[in-house]
Amino acid sequence: MNSFTRPMWNMMSEQEQQDVLYSLLPTLPEGFSLKQLQRFERYGQQFVTGIFVYKEKEFVFVPGDTVTLGWNNGMGQMDAKTRENLGEALVEIERTLSEADELLNQQMSPVREAVIGPMLVERYPKSIGWLEVMPTDLNPEEDADIIEQLHSFEESRLNSYEVHEDYRLEREGDQIRIYLFNETEQFEDWSADHLHSHFAIPNEDEWEYLYGGGCRTLFPWGDSFDYTMNIRHFGNLDDSSSNKGSENSSKKQLYHLELPNIFGLCFLGDPYQIELTVDNGHIRTKGGDGGAGICGGSGVILGYLPVATYYRNIYDDTLDWVDLIGYMHYRRIIRLS
Repeated sequence: MNSFTRPMWNMMSEQEQQDVLYSLLPTLPEGFSLKQLQRFERYGQQFVTGIFVYKEKEFVFVPGDTVTLGWNNGMGQMDAKTRENLGEALVEIERTLSEADELLNQQMSPVREAVIGPMLVERYPKSIGWLEVMPTDLNPEEDADIIEQLHSFEESRLNSYEVHEDYRLEREGDQIRIYLFNETEQFEDWSADHLHSHFAIPNEDEWEYLYGGGCRTLFPWGDSFDYTMNIRHFGNLDDSSSNKGSENSSKKQLYHLELPNIFGLCFLGDPYQIELTVDNGHIRTKGGDGGAGICGGSGVILGYLPVATYYRNIYDDTLDWVDLIGYMHYRRIIRLS
């Protein structure tokens, strides 16, 4: 497995990397194929990896590494603009900038060393609670209300429409996507249906490594917030006046935090959404807080703090599985070691 460690992988030629990946195929579930090698660049780094395909879903190879994870550096090396905006946001919640370090550190996972094994990782997360269906899948009698609303939605200018824990309609360009709510009572029930013997869900260490690549900064891109980005719920941060109403446009937006990272993985980049991790049966959510910060009017810096590399939602243990699945997503991995 030395070939599957990040330092050794980076020393190989692309031909050697391709040979190593082909050697994996006999050990993988039937149906896996190697599509191509591809180079990804993000946040000043670049990385070559292999893209596999399994039942029309893409997986990428991620080598193992020994890394430092977690955060206890508070405001650290934040630039002046980020500190200023953080101070303004803290005033809104009746706190002061002098409390910022403690507040930030409390919401991050602890600093620790972790040995991460090599794995194949699903490129795109999938919703747990919402299942996409085609119009032909709808039953004319049982789903009559959905079909009626679909016709109304087609004629409207709405971008989305949702009936709580029932169905949701989303406009994407000229296409309308239909999602039905798929409730399960427990993680064990859901995993029995969606995870077969070869597949697992990342644990917290693995997820933080996959998300940040082992970076030692607050966000994957650095310690300060990047105000040049186009992000959900706020639009283009550097030119908001010309992007008012962008969230209501029927044209699909390009959001920077949804672009592939250096491993070729795509994340949600939306504090309203969360991704599932599992440690020895214990569920922990990553990448969001269900939108609590944004809904609370705390602004972009605190509202988007949940997309920090090592953010840990302190309220995880207060919510049950059924409370989470409406905005929780998952990605499958195969641990190669």
